[in-house]
Amino acid sequence: MTITVASGKGGAGKTSLAAALAASVGSSCIVADCDVDAANGAIALHARLRESGPYFAGPGYRIEPSLCIGCGRCMPACRFNAIRTDKTRRTYLIAEELCERCGACTDHCPVDAIQGFTKEAGRLSVSDCPLGMTLIHAELVPGEDTSGKLVNQVRRRADTINPGNAIIIVDAPPGIGCPVIASLSGADIVLLVVDSTISGLRDSLRLSELAAGMDKRIIAIINKTGLDEEIDNKIRVAMTQSSIPVMGEIPFDPLLRSVEEKDLTWIDVAGEAGLKAKAAVRAVLEYAQMQMIY
Repeated sequence: MTITVASGKGGAGKTSLAAALAASVGSSCIVADCDVDAANGAIALHARLRESGPYFAGPGYRIEPSLCIGCGRCMPACRFNAIRTDKTRRTYLIAEELCERCGACTDHCPVDAIQGFTKEAGRLSVSDCPLGMTLIHAELVPGEDTSGKLVNQVRRRADTINPGNAIIIVDAPPGIGCPVIASLSGADIVLLVVDSTISGLRDSLRLSELAAGMDKRIIAIINKTGLDEEIDNKIRVAMTQSSIPVMGEIPFDPLLRSVEEKDLTWIDVAGEAGLKAKAAVRAVLEYAQMQMIY
């Protein structure tokens, strides 16, 4: 059973809720942090690194200084302004953070000084969490555009180490782009975390359209309720009209943020917010259990 926790916007509480779900499941849970541009699952779950390896995105290009004759023909060929003058050597070099790896510059070099190489674009890691669950996570090198491929690697690794009876909790990146689609792939349930704001509602509805187009079962939790009752009601009505079951509502409470600084998750919070967070998490897991039965 795979539950993908997703939101249409950042800051909705997606990672915190994924951590609370994982903490409730315990050692029989595998967490896949697919937000590779800003992976915070290791922080939320207080994970300890077990192993880490390189992720290779494909070919990159560099200019070999010993071969470059300084003719400059490559510079106007680059549409991304990634080629710079190396004033020390009086040759040229490629700024990797700007290079889109199109290879156009290679066609203009008369001495074949521009050479391809396999580029490391991130790290893929496995970590252990205090409650016994395993975390698969990754970090993409800033500026790389292959986040969807790296997300796919995270998902595959989670599936590989799954003993067969584990629940996989996927923390998806925000939005509706390619990495989100890769995160939703293979999900049995999509848990939509709806931030109780107008933008949260709008972005969540866009995400629900994407998930519905992928024939996914969609459920929702409304987060940060109680700040504006009118907006809360609009979200409830929108979820009903979209036939998306709401598993619970979690009120805005600073305690929910403060516990994360103390190596705890939302299910460890006392008071009304903690009770509603526990109830919402329990409802999601009970729903998932019913889906496994039927």
